[in-house]
Amino acid sequence: MRNLVLVLGDQLDLNSAAFSGFDASHDLVWMAEVQEEATHVWCHQLRLAGFFSAMRHFRNELRSKNIHVSYHELTSDQAKDCGSDFRSLLRQQVD
Repeated sequence: MRNLVLVLGDQLDLNSAAFSGFDASHDLVWMAEVQEEATHVWCHQLRLAGFFSAMRHFRNELRSKNIHVSYHELTSDQAKDCGSDFRSLLRQQVD
């Protein structure tokens, strides 16, 4: 991996500067649905559903363009929602 591009839920744009010079054969996108998005500030559940849906659609769009995306979905099991996916990804790149 040459570059790891972190895409947040409010940055769902292929024309973003983060993708400037992006090479799908060497670069990776990492996205995550995070608990804090749902709890930091009160918001309606429909807003959250729309927000996470937009993220998943963008993930699918990237994958349809053969861009490798590591995507962490929010689950009801908090043990799985603490960044373990990101840590394992970094470990793979170091080994």
